[in-house]
Amino acid sequence: MVDVMEKALGKIRWITSIFKDYWQHALALSLFLLIIGAVYWRDLEILINEALHSEALSHVLLMPFFVGVLLYWKRDSFKVALAFDSLRKKSERMFFDELVGLSLCLIAFLIYWYGSYMFYPLEYHMLSLPIFVAGTVLVLFNLKALKALAIPLVLLVFLVPIPSEIAYTLGGGLANLNTQASYTLLKGLGVPVTLNTTYGSPTITLAKPQGMPIPFTIGVACSGIYMLTAFFMFAVFLAAIMQAPLLKKALIFLLGFAVFEVLNIVRITSIVSAAYFLSEEIAMLIFHSAAGLILTFIGIFITLGLSEKLLGIKVATGKAGTPPCPECSKLREKSQNFCLNCGRFFNPFRRKPSKIFWAKLTLLLIGCCLISLSVNAPVFAISKETIEVTSWEGTTAILPQIPEYSLVFLYRDIDYERLAKQDASLVYAYFPANLSKPVTYVLVNVANSISNLHNWEVCLISWQTAHGRYPLVEVLASKDMPLLEGNQLIAKYLVFHNPEEKYTQFTLYWYERATFKIGATIQQRFVRISLVILVWKASSHQQYESQLLELGDAVAQHWKPIKTQSLLSLGIPAQQTLLAFSIALIIITKMAQYTRDWRKRINNLKIFNNIASPTDKLVLQTLTELGKTKEAATTAEISSAIKNKTGKTVKLERLVERLNHLREYGFVKMDIIMRDNSPTLVWKSLVSL
Repeated sequence: MVDVMEKALGKIRWITSIFKDYWQHALALSLFLLIIGAVYWRDLEILINEALHSEALSHVLLMPFFVGVLLYWKRDSFKVALAFDSLRKKSERMFFDELVGLSLCLIAFLIYWYGSYMFYPLEYHMLSLPIFVAGTVLVLFNLKALKALAIPLVLLVFLVPIPSEIAYTLGGGLANLNTQASYTLLKGLGVPVTLNTTYGSPTITLAKPQGMPIPFTIGVACSGIYMLTAFFMFAVFLAAIMQAPLLKKALIFLLGFAVFEVLNIVRITSIVSAAYFLSEEIAMLIFHSAAGLILTFIGIFITLGLSEKLLGIKVATGKAGTPPCPECSKLREKSQNFCLNCGRFFNPFRRKPSKIFWAKLTLLLIGCCLISLSVNAPVFAISKETIEVTSWEGTTAILPQIPEYSLVFLYRDIDYERLAKQDASLVYAYFPANLSKPVTYVLVNVANSISNLHNWEVCLISWQTAHGRYPLVEVLASKDMPLLEGNQLIAKYLVFHNPEEKYTQFTLYWYERATFKIGATIQQRFVRISLVILVWKASSHQQYESQLLELGDAVAQHWKPIKTQSLLSLGIPAQQTLLAFSIALIIITKMAQYTRDWRKRINNLKIFNNIASPTDKLVLQTLTELGKTKEAATTAEISSAIKNKTGKTVKLERLVERLNHLREYGFVKMDIIMRDNSPTLVWKSLVSL
């Protein structure tokens, strides 16, 4: 009992000591994440919802794992960047990093604001996230810290949803290729199947001896495009942790593409075969539902194995076990971060964040919170009030009664709901009192995921061209149009002509987020509202556009969006001016710094050649000669080269003193490089003798 108590107390003491040493670091990390959350919480909320409900963004669920592993992998490089900052000269710390960081944050904000006025805001918002994080890192730390975190930041690009037109175009091509290959395999296995690619998605129809034929339609979800997206994210992760030349790392992407294509063909073949030999229920439940995620992991391990076997690429498992030099123990006792002899990093991380760091972090947090509160720009227009629905069928409460128009509920498309995985697909019509005006149809589609609310261009154009067919319609006009003056509600205006049916369709549609009360349950859903006018003899496009805008404003007003333009958004021209000024200031500052250092180096070199001591000249000449054969040299390597040249040994303290003098003259610089996956303090020559 006593032993158990002692062990428990020991663990408590250990946890307490860890907390005492690192509580400030944990607080700083929490505030850093809070800064990101203050700006992007709405977007991340929608992104997580899409990842949970849509296969298109399921790879986002793997993002925390990959980013977390890479952050752990790069922890030493990051700590080195912070430790090296204390060794930089004051002239090298002119708040240049902070200026560039603030400019990047401003660029990210402009992209975010611009995207809020576009039809696809989420894509623009997520595109600004890596830029914003990079700017924040530069403001809080330095350029070397940003370089250490470069790969995790690149992974954040995969948070940007693939535009539906691109996904369906690429997915359609992959679906055709995979279906043809699977059909050939199935015929070779003796499975009675037929292939139909004349209309819509390619379909493999299975003929069973007893029962009705079973069609298997290979849509964009089954094409493998989403598996490939997850793989490419993993390939970036893999390239970061593997030791190989750049060309071999690029070959990983080609190898993985081939592996995942083969696996997806096997997936389709297995589903149809399981339906033939077992049953359709087993095929769809086991082989279809779980196959995508399972095959993604299988493909990752196969690609990893083939990369090692075929390309000779190995994962960097850790640092090389280079023994410490005799000076390491002495300098470690003096609480130094680096060994000035061999360049080894001692890996201390008990350094507390400075007061300047806390000041910058606090100002960033306050600024981002003010921007988030001032710029009320949700990703989609959000309805102010809860919409109560007693029944989807027959209800007209979700649309307004408009003067000189009669609102009628037409029907509920249950078949389309089942196909598109939507909660409701309702069709209404506004019949005008003036019979010279056409009827305006209103399509209201409700779903728990924005991915299930396809836009009109995908179904009529992108999906057709992806399968090598002409689009079903000819687009006459397509543009973004704002609704509700003073609001950030953007609708898409689309006009197309159907040559086969010989009619012209005028469409105005947009997306909303609304809270529905259905019975006793309250659920938040995404809504696509489409206003459609069908005309067989279109005379004036402007007439129908005006009618759609009039009704669109009335419908949008009925939903009462809370998305309003703020005073800060009105100051965008001023912010663009500030951005241009910041960029100009960065360029001028950098050029001035470079010119000053160059002149200083040239003038000092003339003086140095005349009055410098033989020892200083020897050290500079030795370092310059070493620079011709290697990237940089440690103090120990410089000392060894001097000994080989003169036969004399130079003491470490004296050599470091000489190097620091040369550094003050602008002839050499101290830097950090990676050797055998370990950070090393080195010296580089900046002159040629």
